[in-house]
Amino acid sequence: MSEVRQIDDSPLARARRHTAVMVASGRGGFVEIRRGTWEAVHGLSGHDPSGTGPEAAPADPAALDALVDRALHDHLHRQRLWPARTDSERLTRAFRALDESGILAREDCSCCDRCARSAVQAEAEAHSAVAEGPNVRGYAFFHERDAESAMGGGSLWIGFGALHEIRHAAVGDEIAQTLRAHGLTVTWDGDPDRKLEVGLDWRRRRWDRGAARPGVPVDGEPEVEVAYTGPGPFGVPEWMDHYQGRVTVRELARMVLPWLPGGCAATLTSDRGHVIAVERDADLLRVSRPRRLLARERLEEPLSRWAVGGCWPTEDASSPRTGVLDVKYSDTCGTGIGFVEYPEPMETAAACDLVHRLTPAEGSFAVFDAPGGTVVQMVWEAGPRLWMESPSPEESLSRGRHVTASEAEEMVRILAEEGRVALADLGALAVTSWR
Repeated sequence: MSEVRQIDDSPLARARRHTAVMVASGRGGFVEIRRGTWEAVHGLSGHDPSGTGPEAAPADPAALDALVDRALHDHLHRQRLWPARTDSERLTRAFRALDESGILAREDCSCCDRCARSAVQAEAEAHSAVAEGPNVRGYAFFHERDAESAMGGGSLWIGFGALHEIRHAAVGDEIAQTLRAHGLTVTWDGDPDRKLEVGLDWRRRRWDRGAARPGVPVDGEPEVEVAYTGPGPFGVPEWMDHYQGRVTVRELARMVLPWLPGGCAATLTSDRGHVIAVERDADLLRVSRPRRLLARERLEEPLSRWAVGGCWPTEDASSPRTGVLDVKYSDTCGTGIGFVEYPEPMETAAACDLVHRLTPAEGSFAVFDAPGGTVVQMVWEAGPRLWMESPSPEESLSRGRHVTASEAEEMVRILAEEGRVALADLGALAVTSWR
């Protein structure tokens, strides 16, 4: 008699599964993962707000913090052993190559096959009506359930279609060949009514704020009162708002201050009544009263000493002023990677990865700002075509050209590592006047 496998559907088990999926997706940071797990589990469970009993552990904020922190810790430990380019990164680059060849490709698109296919086909038809850009003749996609299955160790199933039925099988063959050219294993029998099966080891890297974790609380650790000011009408990001009021120095030093968006400032008040303001300048933090420069990666010790009445370091931290960019972006695709309203710091690898992960939907853009004010920015136009330029405010103009995603990645790398705009290395630039 065969055994029937029962799935543990307790709130704690669901929390663990949901956290695992969100961590594996590579999207968001600790606060976003924590909030997503809380909403997913409580929305289904009708949890007991008292948080009693082992199965109700996700209703306890401290237990949920520990669960998400551990999941991130384990992911980052495995990540250190990954190869230079993972299957997931190859997949994203293969999808960008398809976009540039005229086959619209969308990752993690919508909830199910019917919704995803309808949305991608409509977008492909809209792009096909544009005279500029590649001749859009088909589309490829996988949806959220496909992605979750692949994250759990299963194959990834890629749906596809053509704008003209006669091209259906040819589009499927082109998608398969492109995926194979990027080092992925594809199984498909040539039947245009069957999806492509891609065998891959799902590994999405986490970078910068997406890799930050608060760690384990310690009894008696220093705490401060925290308030933030923002540079514009949107207010401070939600992930910062999570750490307002009474906050441990540990959480501030690991989760907020290293990633302070451009123009945002944090005001810290110690239990002794001492007040400082902290702002980020590239990969350094500027502290008021007394004025000090601190390294982003070594904040916890000096801030803890200050919080209990100790002394600041006697020397300012220094910076090579390379390898970190201030980046803001907006993905106009509803199922894309979202947006960052105020520029956040990104190391070179993360910024280069963003170039490929930004959905090539019309209006999706990213702005990369190097220390000293040198900027390159990119936007996906209808077609789809990728435009990249460098603005010159003093001349009231910008200089740019259309580029491939790989060329855009190289431009971002040069900006981060060398601090210069290299667009002219690709050929003649068009001048756009702002007047």
